[in-house]
Amino acid sequence: MGYGVRELRRDLAVQRHVIGGVIMRELMGRWGRKNLGFAWLFCEPLMFAFPVIAVWSVIRSPFEHGLPIVAFMWTGYMPLLIFRHVTGSAIYATRNAAALLYHRRVTPLDLFLGRQGLEAFGNLASVALSFVVLSMLGAIEWPYDYGLMFLGFTYTTWWAFTVAMILAALSERTEMVAHIWPPIGYLYIFFSGFMIMADWLPPTLRAIALTIDPPLLCYEIIRAGMFGNKIHAHYDVAYLSFILSALTVIGLWLMRDVRKYLEVE
Repeated sequence: MGYGVRELRRDLAVQRHVIGGVIMRELMGRWGRKNLGFAWLFCEPLMFAFPVIAVWSVIRSPFEHGLPIVAFMWTGYMPLLIFRHVTGSAIYATRNAAALLYHRRVTPLDLFLGRQGLEAFGNLASVALSFVVLSMLGAIEWPYDYGLMFLGFTYTTWWAFTVAMILAALSERTEMVAHIWPPIGYLYIFFSGFMIMADWLPPTLRAIALTIDPPLLCYEIIRAGMFGNKIHAHYDVAYLSFILSALTVIGLWLMRDVRKYLEVE
């Protein structure tokens, strides 16, 4: 039993080093040491977020449905960026770094975790930085429940990872995924919960949406943490955990033989 634990610790340490190496390779390959270097990792999402939030704050009234528009847009757009960036780089993620698979210790899952983990980290860092900036400017107030809001962003990241894993695996099986995902990713904005809350939907539609639409539950948790008793949030953490766990298992099952499809090509 003791030997098994030691072996497990050793293997985990090796995989940690492998994933760390993949992350460093990705950092240097994308940004290098020039200009801001790896700071672009979290500055780049801000270049999308701040203009969008600023435009909406100008063209819309300061409050909608009793909620401050800047805070509502921030809780809507930042999770959207996490999903788009994590899933957007998942297509052919393994194929684009397939040369690393010649190393015996490197697996397709390592390549996925390194690349998508870097995207997730950068976007979560931009969430924190954008909140600090907007809070200092007096544009948003401190969350009602910071822990609950953080939990919502955690589930949003988990959701993005599960979708990205499935996309990464399926894109190696068929090129059709690369063609059909862009329009699906664009339409995601309409059913994700970006611009609406579950309480605004008719009861029947709300029940259906909360059953089949995991990102809506993630948004509800984030906004429950941000706005507290100013809203009536609808979410079930246990149900969301079950759905995301099932999707994660599917993603891992699809990833296990990705190498076979790379060898065929």
